[in-house]
Amino acid sequence: MTSTVFKHGMFQLALKRLLHHNPNEEAKSNYAQYLQKSVEAELRPDGRLKYYDLEHTHIIDDLALGHGLLYLHETLGDEKYLHAAKQLRQSLDTQPRTPEGMYWYRADTSRPDLEYPNTPDQAFVEQMYMYAPFLVRYANLEDTSNATALYNDVLLQFELFQAHCEHPDTHLWAQGYDDTKQKPWADPKTGATPEIWGRANGWMAMALVETLELLPVSHRSDLWVRLHTMYVDLAKAAAKAIDPETGAWWQVMSWPGRKGNFIESSASGMFVYSLYKGLRLGYFEDVEDEAEIRHSATKGFQGLVDQFVVYEPEGTLGFNGTVQVRGLGGNFSYEVSQSF
Repeated sequence: MTSTVFKHGMFQLALKRLLHHNPNEEAKSNYAQYLQKSVEAELRPDGRLKYYDLEHTHIIDDLALGHGLLYLHETLGDEKYLHAAKQLRQSLDTQPRTPEGMYWYRADTSRPDLEYPNTPDQAFVEQMYMYAPFLVRYANLEDTSNATALYNDVLLQFELFQAHCEHPDTHLWAQGYDDTKQKPWADPKTGATPEIWGRANGWMAMALVETLELLPVSHRSDLWVRLHTMYVDLAKAAAKAIDPETGAWWQVMSWPGRKGNFIESSASGMFVYSLYKGLRLGYFEDVEDEAEIRHSATKGFQGLVDQFVVYEPEGTLGFNGTVQVRGLGGNFSYEVSQSF
């Protein structure tokens, strides 16, 4: 099982959201049918996940499949979807962690010929988007008696990433952390990647704002306040980092305008989404902060349209400028060498 499965989960999540926002009943019916077919493609007849071995498969990215599973269980009442979601939840019980308690990104021993390498003692910020919203939603719906412990583990993961990956001077985040500090990309003192990758910060911004929205706790609670502070700090940093000429964000945010660097569409889209979501939910209490963030979100949305949207001859739309990344290289040369 490869980590490309998360793309299926992301697509299913997009279909789920379209169902809630499209007023056309025929379109909603088509989305619902396609969502169910997409989820069914991941399942065996008895409801178990294909290619998934609870004893050997521990891939944080795969948790993204959980949103579609929980949605279908809620709407259709079929227990097989819940059974598969429980498989994902239970995989965390044996997911390896660093001594501090940080989940490894990937530990799959199901096959010797893996396309994607395992990551012992390593964690990447993008795993928080796959992990935190799913676990909070699962706790809310199916594990309320244990919800507090699960919420606290979510907070622990965010705070460990903050301790190891957030740059306190800019509130932007390094992509990854190696607890051994031995990987070629790891800073020998901090264990973190040396550069600030745009999409990694986009993942973290989305993880924080979606987790905040799902948490059924008081906005005065210590848990919510601590996560809210992380989100606001990152949102303000992202708003300041937008390129004023293009209305987009740089691939390597630590080197804006450097020769070889370029604006990148997926990070830009993630920032626009997470900024607008925070604005809609009223998460920016300072009037000046809110105005700056709204300005950047608006400029960023227009930047997406102007820089990356392509009008195809047959009447469809394309979206260009998304970089491909298959692993951590860490330094500037690696980050700007990735193909689109």
